[in-house]
Amino acid sequence: MEALLYIPWFKLEPWYVGPVPIQPFGILVAIGVLLGAKIAETFGKKNGVAPSAVSDMVGHVVLLGFVLGYFLNAAFYHPERYVEIWNDPGKFFSTYLGLSSYGGFIGAILGLLLWKARRKLSLIAVGEAACFAFPFGWLFGRLGCFTVHDHPGKVTDFFLAVDDYQVGVPPFEPRHDLGLYEVFWAAGVIALFLVLSRKRRPRGTYMALLPILYAPIRFFLDFLRAEPEAGGDVRYGSLTPGQWASFLILGVGLYVLWYIRTHPEPTLPRHAQWPPAAEPEQEAKGRGKAKGKRAKAKTAE
Repeated sequence: MEALLYIPWFKLEPWYVGPVPIQPFGILVAIGVLLGAKIAETFGKKNGVAPSAVSDMVGHVVLLGFVLGYFLNAAFYHPERYVEIWNDPGKFFSTYLGLSSYGGFIGAILGLLLWKARRKLSLIAVGEAACFAFPFGWLFGRLGCFTVHDHPGKVTDFFLAVDDYQVGVPPFEPRHDLGLYEVFWAAGVIALFLVLSRKRRPRGTYMALLPILYAPIRFFLDFLRAEPEAGGDVRYGSLTPGQWASFLILGVGLYVLWYIRTHPEPTLPRHAQWPPAAEPEQEAKGRGKAKGKRAKAKTAE
């Protein structure tokens, strides 16, 4: 009877359109990216940032996020794969390096910095649109992880365990699924952000809150990860790469919180504002027309 409390084992396999495999994980991640980009633009408009500025920033963040997430995954978790590629460069195109969430975060931060260097706009004023939208996209990304069960946890009798978790060698047992737990985290943060967004908050609020809310939860969840021999993460010392990275990400969040509390709220130039601000020449013409109308009105009187 106890096993009936667990989530039954399942795994979504790719289906094929001709010779092309369609990965459920990839579809869910794509939905998350597109939804997050749309929500970021909507948030930006609500807070006075032009959609063009937000979409440009999101493009930098997503591109470098995926690139660094891919290459840093092997550096963090499977450095031996780079040794194999070094010894046989042809394997570069046939070896899948995986995806690291924290590698993606590092890439996203570098994408923000590159975007700021190129566009000379406020990183906080525009960048927090991506931070507000992140949990919406993350929910779909972690749903993808859950459907393929690529984050196995330790054996447990917790009622949300996935039964007969097919990792390691039989007999298979119920295990935590950390992708599922981060789906719950994302849902909770979405609810919190929606409540907070009912009132205007100082610019940078969500950029500070996001890492502060994520890093401690990720640090705790990684204690539930399966051991390396059972398909879990490697350990450096007694901590996973994700736990070490949590210190860095938490530090970023605390720094942003300190910055927005001790510095004036950043502003944006006209071309990055929403709704679009009138150009000085247009404003002058508008004032001239208004004066002309008032003069005609006085003459008529």
